[in-house]
Amino acid sequence: MYIRQLSEQGFTHVTVNGLAGERPFETGPPGDVYSWFYDYSPDLDQFVSSSLIEGYYPKDYLKRNLDFLKSNAVIAVKHGLVPGLHINSPRSMPEEFWAKYPFLRGARIDHPRESFRPRYTPAMAHPVVQQHYRELIRNLMTEVPQLGFIHIWTNDSGSGFEFVTSLYAGRNGGPYLIREWKGDDEIARKAAENVLTYYRLLRDETTRVNPDFRVICDLGPFYAERKYIAPGLGDGLDAGAFGSFEGTESLEEHEMLQKAGALVHNKLDLGDNNILGVPYPVLVSERLQAAYESGVTCLLVGVSPRSLAPYDINGEVLRSFQTYREQPLESVLTEAAERWAGASYSHHLVELWKLSDAAVRSYPAGIPFSTFSFPWFRLWIRPFVPNIDAIPESDRSYYERNLLATFNNPTRIDLNNDMMWNFLTVREAGEKKEAIDRTVTPPLNEALERVTKLIQGFDRTASPRKVFEDLRDRLRAARCFYATMRNSLAWTESVHGYMEAQSQSEKERNRSLCRAMVTSELENAKNLLKLWNESGVDWMPVSRTTESLHIYGENFGDHVRHKIALMQQHIDDEPYIDPGFMWRMA
Repeated sequence: MYIRQLSEQGFTHVTVNGLAGERPFETGPPGDVYSWFYDYSPDLDQFVSSSLIEGYYPKDYLKRNLDFLKSNAVIAVKHGLVPGLHINSPRSMPEEFWAKYPFLRGARIDHPRESFRPRYTPAMAHPVVQQHYRELIRNLMTEVPQLGFIHIWTNDSGSGFEFVTSLYAGRNGGPYLIREWKGDDEIARKAAENVLTYYRLLRDETTRVNPDFRVICDLGPFYAERKYIAPGLGDGLDAGAFGSFEGTESLEEHEMLQKAGALVHNKLDLGDNNILGVPYPVLVSERLQAAYESGVTCLLVGVSPRSLAPYDINGEVLRSFQTYREQPLESVLTEAAERWAGASYSHHLVELWKLSDAAVRSYPAGIPFSTFSFPWFRLWIRPFVPNIDAIPESDRSYYERNLLATFNNPTRIDLNNDMMWNFLTVREAGEKKEAIDRTVTPPLNEALERVTKLIQGFDRTASPRKVFEDLRDRLRAARCFYATMRNSLAWTESVHGYMEAQSQSEKERNRSLCRAMVTSELENAKNLLKLWNESGVDWMPVSRTTESLHIYGENFGDHVRHKIALMQQHIDDEPYIDPGFMWRMA
């Protein structure tokens, strides 16, 4: 259903690789959370094997993953889309592999903050490793010849290349690429050549089966090496979005890509992974138009599934832009509103969409955990209290078991920290909090007041009622989300402010702010729980099987109730953050 939707909205390509099961094969020692990163963007070796790694992954595990990939590819082709892969690659190998082939060890790629066991990728400079990857992609193309692209992200989530600057553990690698005591520029050149070796072998093998195959190479992590990688692209090797480094590429690098003939695939998010179907159609239109006017020809876009958000106006704007770019936005909005709510109520629906749009576009940039990492740090279910550490660990286990943090990561007790750094100053947190109060919350409140009045005036059987109830609950969810993010800033402002205070009056002021923060989040959590219990709308992603760091489960309501109880118990604790938390022993 989702792939059919993408086809109707003008998409041309779709990624189809995912694991067939709930958990990746990768594991780690007790307390290690790094293996959790291996359940998305699975690499080639999670579907097929090679002579080098035969037996390291169970055959039934590989077969389930491959069968799932094949079925997705068939559906994509049926609906006119080109199926492809999004992989984190080259990814690390199981520990048993290194026991047999220690001399093939390449770069250490794990993040020490989240890993208790080092992870290593194979040394790409070694011919045996290169042959291993050739076999993998050959075997995969034999099994799934419909594949038309591979999109590669690296130096993240268990993947990486030797001696590149952005490896979490620092530049490192095996003995085959470059001698020690070389200068930074020479190392960057050799590392870039090694990266291109991998890209080219993938291109060469895939184009034997499909001459139109594209390898999309995300250059974001290679901030020191990409000036040497960019000239080597082209001829089927494209540049991907610059990821978290987007916008930092130089004019010289752009000119290199143009000269090489490499397409550039830009990224554009048109859906919110945390709240499904929140409308911001004007902002979507502006982003699409800006991308078009800048000359972008390839866009990597995500949208909300209609099965979960049946009245997603953002997706309608995208569909219209793809099929009839000259159609005025107001016409797109009016036509969709009339189709869903009828001519008598369409103008109300359009006005509500615009109020929601005003809230979304006003949300300040740079607020920690706002996007894909929001579920990772369990902000909707963890208690916002003056001293998180005062809550016994046994009482925190309900959310910490899926919290992306080792036992000694201060993010467990500090909403403004992740091991080695604080995100915002007290002043910055306060300013962003006030910006939400001033520009985000008011249009949401106005929209909710209007839509509630409208619904109250409807007969139970009125056909527009379902549309407005759907929108109301998504707006309620959005208000809860923005309130939680606002209160996370208020936590930083008040608790860190208390810790930094130099006088008793400053401490009292910050303690007062802290109590107001807890009171605000308590009310918000109760509203969230009420929405969870009452609504039949799919306003957030929910797993029907296993809760994980990426997604909440059907026990979400129990978690919110637990949060409320703990906040009520600890509202009057003295604000405190243990500065030595990182040095604790398990």
